[in-house]
Amino acid sequence: MALRTPRRQRRGAGFLDEITPHKVRELWEKGMNATRAERETAAVNAMFLRNRQWVYWDRSSGRLEEVPRHPERLRATVNKMGPDSRRIISKLLRRPLMFDVPPDSADDAASQASRIAEAVLVETHREQDWENFRHDHANVVWQGGWGAVCVEWDSEAGAVLPQQQQEPSPLEAGDGSQVTHVGDVKLSVISLHEIAVEPGTHDVEKALYWVRGQAFPPSEVQAMYDLESEPQGDARAVDSIHRYREDDRSNKQYVPLTMVYTYHGRPYRGRPGQVMTVVGDNVVEQSGWPFPFEDRLNLSAAIVEPIHNTWYGHTPVTDAVPVQALLNAAWSSVGEHMKLAGNARLWVPEGAVDDLESITDEPGEAVGYNPINGRKPEYESPPTMPDWWSRHPSNVGDALDDILSVHDVSRGDAPGGVESGIALSILSENDDTPVGALAKSLAECWGRVATMVLELYGSRVMDSRSTRVVLPTNVPENRQWVGKDLAGATTAVVPLDAVMPRSRAGQAAYAMQLFDRGIITTPGELAKVADLPDQDDLLEGIDPDTARAQRENYQLSVGIPRTVDVIDDNANHIHHHRNFIRSARYEQLDPQLQTLCRQHLAAHEIYAAELAARQLKAAQVSPAAAALPTEAPPVLPTGSLGEAAALAATAPGVPSEIAAMLPPDSMAAPTEPTPTSEVPHAPE
Repeated sequence: MALRTPRRQRRGAGFLDEITPHKVRELWEKGMNATRAERETAAVNAMFLRNRQWVYWDRSSGRLEEVPRHPERLRATVNKMGPDSRRIISKLLRRPLMFDVPPDSADDAASQASRIAEAVLVETHREQDWENFRHDHANVVWQGGWGAVCVEWDSEAGAVLPQQQQEPSPLEAGDGSQVTHVGDVKLSVISLHEIAVEPGTHDVEKALYWVRGQAFPPSEVQAMYDLESEPQGDARAVDSIHRYREDDRSNKQYVPLTMVYTYHGRPYRGRPGQVMTVVGDNVVEQSGWPFPFEDRLNLSAAIVEPIHNTWYGHTPVTDAVPVQALLNAAWSSVGEHMKLAGNARLWVPEGAVDDLESITDEPGEAVGYNPINGRKPEYESPPTMPDWWSRHPSNVGDALDDILSVHDVSRGDAPGGVESGIALSILSENDDTPVGALAKSLAECWGRVATMVLELYGSRVMDSRSTRVVLPTNVPENRQWVGKDLAGATTAVVPLDAVMPRSRAGQAAYAMQLFDRGIITTPGELAKVADLPDQDDLLEGIDPDTARAQRENYQLSVGIPRTVDVIDDNANHIHHHRNFIRSARYEQLDPQLQTLCRQHLAAHEIYAAELAARQLKAAQVSPAAAALPTEAPPVLPTGSLGEAAALAATAPGVPSEIAAMLPPDSMAAPTEPTPTSEVPHAPE
């Protein structure tokens, strides 16, 4: 009996063993044929959302065509899909992205790496304008039911390395010297029209390969890849729905475009991965697998409604297209009848009026007629249309709202008989429920994008980089990092609560209920629970002492010493400083910074005890003197033992670091400033 060849020896055979330009185009054509119906539907959906709703996909020509128009027939377009879709997308993008990077262990190094990773994501999100990519991605997903974000490493991005750190690079400066950039991540949005995978693939992110097809002007392709001559315009209409543009309603101009194919094949069972870019029959760029991950492709996809055992999905926009076409037909019929049968006609018997041209539209005009020739001139009312016919457009519009899950509450209109704010918030929450699944898919997609970005930074960034983070106190914090600092902290998540649609009015009503019941008692807590905008400015206006205490917490946490002022409300400051010491951020600080925070808290407690002792002593001299107002309320710290503790707090022996933070009028304050050079300071 013949023995079978071991699997490890057989795995080298297959269609992915040798990738050539011809093979890349073959894989592209095979993947495009497998998703032809889905791409045609997505193209029609996109045109309907752009208010081009008298179009269809012509399979014979392989492109979008306009429905033939009769010159004497009315063709109305009442677009409800577009505004409803914009409302849905706006709900999903109302708040900016937030990222959490949980540490993989409880040690200090993992916590430090986690904080640096979150700061890097915040800075990259701001510098590269990820919100713009997020908006484009959400629109692509909504139109076609599927959309992905591609993560790549751009070796020509970022600052130029110093000459001593230069390495050979394909990019050369004008003086002949080679230039090497530090590089940076690059994101791009992928639609159904730009991707081809192996037919039958279930999970596109775990597939063995994917091919990206893009259509560019030939001159742009020549400049991008430094080609000797312009490539041919070989883009097909089925490959790019933007091949034809309409300059007016009747004329179409052909725009030559060149297809650029990029093959991404990940390593698999010992087979090396590679990335190859093909223009025509030429390979213009080629490299090995440039990513630190090998168990997935450099794609992160989101789906509106998953379809079992397929990598693409379904979108309600597809269901809404025929209903929108029916709505346009209904309003076109109404408009035609109004034009032909909607005007009132004047009946004038022959000979009743000598000169019909003398009749005008002047109100109250007197018109003489001859009764011998019959009845007087009179208007005849237009025919009454059937009730079902006049209600038909409204019924179709309601059906369209149900498909897209957009109703009166979504548009800001209160249903009849509903006036309670709580009831409206409940209705709004129920109206947002169908959007919840899409919000979850988008959040998970961007979490995987952030994870790939951190993994690329961790393996690629060898130079020291600075990350500037603006905290809620509007004070910037600079952090230096290199790729190895992210070790063990590359798994990012986007909290679902940060992207789910939320009713601001309902949140404010809920916060007011908690405030009325005494569960929250301060304006700052009310602003946070109500999710009010510009909370920092609001807190400055209504509770400046709390705002000052929170600024002190931040400055102490970055190494900036703060002294106690005579104008401080010591009880309020002690409350907020103690809450900060109980927080997770305090636990992640360096020991020196933790000591600095505790010294400042001790200074407040000592000064509060000293003020209490002064008031107690004044009360022993004269009750009237004790009733006089002071600079700050003389509040004893929690857990004090009365007068003895207050006097002990002002006794000599207060550490010099704490004494340096006391006001000048304090008994324990030093006569000369105490140097604090050993305390770490935040970078400028």
